[in-house]
Amino acid sequence: MSRPPIASLKTSILLLLVASLLSTAGIFWSRQQDTEAHADLQRQQTALNAVHARQQQGQMEARLIAQHLDAYRALVARGFVGEENRLAWIEAVHLANRDARLYGLTYTLSPRTAAPPALAGGLPLKQTRMRVKMPLLVETDLPRFIDALHARAPGLFRVSRCHLARFTDAPPQPVNRPELDAECELLWFTVAADGKEVK
Repeated sequence: MSRPPIASLKTSILLLLVASLLSTAGIFWSRQQDTEAHADLQRQQTALNAVHARQQQGQMEARLIAQHLDAYRALVARGFVGEENRLAWIEAVHLANRDARLYGLTYTLSPRTAAPPALAGGLPLKQTRMRVKMPLLVETDLPRFIDALHARAPGLFRVSRCHLARFTDAPPQPVNRPELDAECELLWFTVAADGKEVK
């Protein structure tokens, strides 16, 4: 048996080695490309999921806004949302005093302050204190005044406290003359329309 000539196979072996090296390099390169493509696909999928989540959040917020828009507009029209309307409050207490057929009043308004956090519930809720002082004929005049003010109020308010005192220690007289002095503290509430803190 004769041996094949190595010299004549040298070229074929060299070509086989080069082909093997190129095949190995091609396999390595294609795996690297596959890994990069898979990572890029994952990034794109994550971005797509984030876009879908934002879209769903936006749709949910739009439904929520549409659901509560009429209530919000009613609060704006009533004077609860937006800037404080001190002139309307002053007019309301005077008209309520007149509607309750009382004997006039005096008032003082304090600067607007932040409402207590427990009451605000995360809203930029502000409160303005109004002290109202008025003479009364009988104790039942005070609830009539507060009911009249609720009917006239251009915003939301709460009676913080009221104090009744007699002018004198003399017994009541059968004349139509006020003998009681009422002093009430009202808290008028407002929320900034844009959600920013109002100083």
